[in-house]
Amino acid sequence: TLMRIVFRHYMMRAQLVLYSTPLHTPTVVLLIEKGHNMNISPIALKIWAVHNTTSRITTRKSFHDTWKTEDEFLAMMSEIPNIDDVVHELSVAVDDMDWMDGAVCCFDAEFPVINESAPKGDCPYLLFYKGDLSLLGDLNRNVAVIGYTTPNENLIARESKIVEYLVHHGQHIVSGLAKGCDAIGHTVCMERGGKTIAILPSPLNAISPADHRDMAHQIIEKGGLVISEYYNGPRSRNEAINRYVERDRLQALFAKAVVLIASYEGRDGDSGSRHAMGKAHSYGHLACVMYDETTDGEVLEMKLNRSLLSQQKAKQLVTNPSGVGTAGYSSVMVDDLVSLVNPALEAQQKLF
Repeated sequence: TLMRIVFRHYMMRAQLVLYSTPLHTPTVVLLIEKGHNMNISPIALKIWAVHNTTSRITTRKSFHDTWKTEDEFLAMMSEIPNIDDVVHELSVAVDDMDWMDGAVCCFDAEFPVINESAPKGDCPYLLFYKGDLSLLGDLNRNVAVIGYTTPNENLIARESKIVEYLVHHGQHIVSGLAKGCDAIGHTVCMERGGKTIAILPSPLNAISPADHRDMAHQIIEKGGLVISEYYNGPRSRNEAINRYVERDRLQALFAKAVVLIASYEGRDGDSGSRHAMGKAHSYGHLACVMYDETTDGEVLEMKLNRSLLSQQKAKQLVTNPSGVGTAGYSSVMVDDLVSLVNPALEAQQKLF
């Protein structure tokens, strides 16, 4: 395969110094070539190699059902012919991939906490990243801000006010790097000195949308994080579309609350925000929508917001105490997002 050819090419040209650790330790391994540092544990490297060159890993659910521990995964690996050679080739090739800082897997101590209420099919097992991975170390500081791609000036101003408040009070903003509401959330966060996390539906070396490559670089330069489940492109149009849906679930998984700024619904133009909102609701994370009955009651771009409120699948987010409960909806203040702590997202203390 092309990947195998690339691996052999790098083996011939790379000079690698590998600071190895025992196979079963979760500590990161540092690969050094030409001053480029790559953080990836031995087990994460092995999972990547198996996924890339065999058909042993088929779905997220099957991964978690089949291998509940690192030892179980390594036992399976021992049955694969020449897999050690593949892992070595990848360990050499990966250090030239300066488009990422590393990869982390579900057996690593650095992997983010996953709410146990999430179905196994929703739980990632391998993430590629560039930037500050520690931003996934405390999900109770993360608030996702999402919405459709063409907000007007009024909606932009209202979203900016919410993001500014959250950042001022030490919250990190999670979004999907898409145009419109996503981009505004990332940008305002950075402008106010905050840190933001962008979750991609594409590999880190093929930023989507391409127009936002500079924004992705800026996020990293300002201390933020860009992550993806993918290291290669989609094989079909359907797979490409599905990756956006899968990206949306990660926005809900990696944030204690998801704020919907605005979105059409159904035939009027579905932005896809409903996926993240639905997942947040099902996980027991706070799902809330920006909505003012006085100004938004007949606004088409607020149709999904109204629908989620009427179905009691989201709470109304208000910035002024006088707006609490005025439209008969269950509501929360922006202050409540700051103080919110979801116990399901707290790291468990290790006894030994």
